[in-house]
Amino acid sequence: MKINKYIILGLLVASVIGGCTESYVEGYNTSPNSPSEVQESNLLTATEVAVFGNVTGEFARVTSIWIQNQAGVSNQSQQEHATYQVYEGDNTNEWNSIYTDWLETAQNLIDQAGDENPYYKGMGLVLKAWGGGFASDMWGDVPFSEALQGTDILNPHYDTQEAVYGAIQTLLSDAITEFNKGESANVTLPGSDDLMLEGDIDQWKKLAWMLKARYANRLSKKNPTGSAADVLSYINSAGLVGNADNVYAKFGINPNNANQWYAFYLQRGNYMAMGEYFIDKLVANSDPRLSYYAALSPDELYEGSPADTRIPNETASPIGTYLNVNNGPVPMVTYAEMKFLQAEAYLRQSSPDAASAAAAYNDGVKASVLAVTGSAASGNFLNNHASLVAGDVDLEQVIGGKYDALFSQVEIWTDWIRTGYPTLVANPDPLARSGGIPYRFPTCIDERLYNTNAIVVNDIYEKPWFAE
Repeated sequence: MKINKYIILGLLVASVIGGCTESYVEGYNTSPNSPSEVQESNLLTATEVAVFGNVTGEFARVTSIWIQNQAGVSNQSQQEHATYQVYEGDNTNEWNSIYTDWLETAQNLIDQAGDENPYYKGMGLVLKAWGGGFASDMWGDVPFSEALQGTDILNPHYDTQEAVYGAIQTLLSDAITEFNKGESANVTLPGSDDLMLEGDIDQWKKLAWMLKARYANRLSKKNPTGSAADVLSYINSAGLVGNADNVYAKFGINPNNANQWYAFYLQRGNYMAMGEYFIDKLVANSDPRLSYYAALSPDELYEGSPADTRIPNETASPIGTYLNVNNGPVPMVTYAEMKFLQAEAYLRQSSPDAASAAAAYNDGVKASVLAVTGSAASGNFLNNHASLVAGDVDLEQVIGGKYDALFSQVEIWTDWIRTGYPTLVANPDPLARSGGIPYRFPTCIDERLYNTNAIVVNDIYEKPWFAE
């Protein structure tokens, strides 16, 4: 009788299931919490987080020491970075993050968005272009056109830096084309998933134009007047209005998403301090940004550690609250930077315009002071350092003003490589590498070991193509 009951029960269940429509059980083994495709929103957020980490992380710390905004005063920062001891195994994590977390995820965003979501596609194009340019700034020739192909190309050839810079201009132009499409062309619109610009497509277009201007300016030695014309054209097309156009890395309050400067100083606060060259310059100019860039030393002074002596000042001022705040934003591309690019381009064009260069320079200084301090430049500082006229401005002055404004950004290192300004005295410590301040990072060890087409450069004093 038990067997008969179970048979009957089984037949009843089977009849019920058989009588249901197919859609009732279709996809029963697919979890709604595990989608088969990653959404554009997730890819965008992930790529932006990778941008934040790489642009404001290890490379910013190392180059800020090399360019003497800050100083390495103990442990790794003093033993390696301040004495220019950087080798092929030192930046494996950064190389992998740029290619895997940044460039590959940006390419996935481009592919996923396709023609159905041109805004997301445009964002992916901008982020890919930025990542390619950033990688080339660090290493010169890098895989780009054959990179990101998965198992199809396991040993990508290297693109020349010239080719990379050309490719990213094309990507940025393509992104602008995507952004110029109407909202109705998109199935899904970006919003809070866009940590940088909150889905504001007008701001994304401005970012694309600003990056075009930045990389056009890289060619100042290769094509002085042509690059100047491009810089001025791109900045004009951007239609910038002020600090509202600044692009920041955004952070949270938890340890795993904290501001990179805050996290480093919290965990390794004795490794780095402010650089003497930079502090002395700010003090001499009575620069209102001083108390934001730097904190007081234990002696209640603003003092830096010298880069040109063997003994560091371990009680020098630490970094200030402008960058060193738990969830504080960190600037990556700014209106001030664009004004200094303009100033340089005005001086370099076929018919130099020193008056326009001075005006752009003044605007750059004032924009920086306002962004850093929250108050407009005034008094003697305004009169002496932000009210220049045609006869006051040359390339050294422009790069010097940009150096002050782009505190601890990688861009001022690339400016030094390109122009030789500011004029810095390298560390003469007998333990320091004799070539002085490096021009590049060595090729990552993983490329030498595993990419048969790698172009391996271990000489950190080999100038990149744009500076030759």
